Amino acid sequence: MTQVKIDIGKLDANGIVDLANDPIIITPTKRFTTSTKKIIVNEPLKTTLDQHGAITLNLPPTGTDWAYQLTVGNDKSPHNFRVTFDVPDSANPVSFADLVTVDPTTLTPTTTGNPLADIDQSDVDWALAAIRN
Repeated sequence: MTQVKIDIGKLDANGIVDLANDPIIITPTKRFTTSTKKIIVNEPLKTTLDQHGAITLNLPPTGTDWAYQLTVGNDKSPHNFRVTFDVPDSANPVSFADLVTVDPTTLTPTTTGNPLADIDQSDVDWALAAIRN
């Protein structure tokens, strides 16, 4: 299990304030099996942030074919949002802000940008030479 520390705030006229006592939901994107061979269904874990807008949860690390989705607030909250993320296998607590956000459909990191944007003419020349040989 990895300890994930979630800390959420919102803007206020005086700066940033805690998102106190707001509901959050953590849901695996699909059923998964733990290292001890226990099957875990993708039922939502519903809980609430504390008075400081924080909570620490113990979560199994994600696999290659599933992730977690965090929902903050409810449908009536002006700050309601959802984000899909990976959890590493870590003996040390990790901050939610440091976790990798992934695309909910492909489960690929959203922060890597477009991998094709880094291709230049030398890459094309190398690929053509490899195909011809």
